[in-house]
Amino acid sequence: MKQLIYIILVLLFMSCANKEMNKKYDFTTESHMKTSALEITKYELLSEKFNQYFDLLKLKATHPDFKDNIITQLQDLSQNGILEINQIEEATVQNIEVTNEIKIISDSIEKIKINYDLVTSKSTVKDSIYAYKTSSEIIIDGVTFPSLKIKFSKE
Repeated sequence: MKQLIYIILVLLFMSCANKEMNKKYDFTTESHMKTSALEITKYELLSEKFNQYFDLLKLKATHPDFKDNIITQLQDLSQNGILEINQIEEATVQNIEVTNEIKIISDSIEKIKINYDLVTSKSTVKDSIYAYKTSSEIIIDGVTFPSLKIKFSKE
C-alpha cells in the first residue's frame, strides 16, 4: 500500500514539474504580444495627443477665463510655439492619419508627420503637423519602463 502511495506522489510531482516549463513558454509569448501591442499604441498615442492639443486650442479661444492654465498646458505640448488656427471655435479635426514619414533626429527623438482635415461649416482644409516623439527609459525598482513625450510643431 505504501509503495502505491509513493508511486502516485512521484507521478504527481513529475507532472507538476512539466507545468512550470509550459508557463515559461507562455510568458515569452505574452511578452512578445505586449511588445507588438506597444507599437500599435504609439500611433494611437500620437493621435490622442493631437486631439488633446486641438481641444486645448479650442478651449483657449472659447473660454478666456482659463487662458493661463490652458496656455501652460499648450506650451507643454508645443515644440516651438503655440499654433494659431483661424475660426477654431467652429472647427473640428477629422481623418487624423499618422504617416510613415519618420525622420530620426537623434537616438531618442523622432519627427513624425501627421495629416488631418480641418473642417468648418464653410470648408474642409487638408493640413499637416509634425510630432516630435522623445523616447526614454525609466528604471523603477530595477524594472525598465518606456517613457514617451510628444510635442507638436508646424515645422
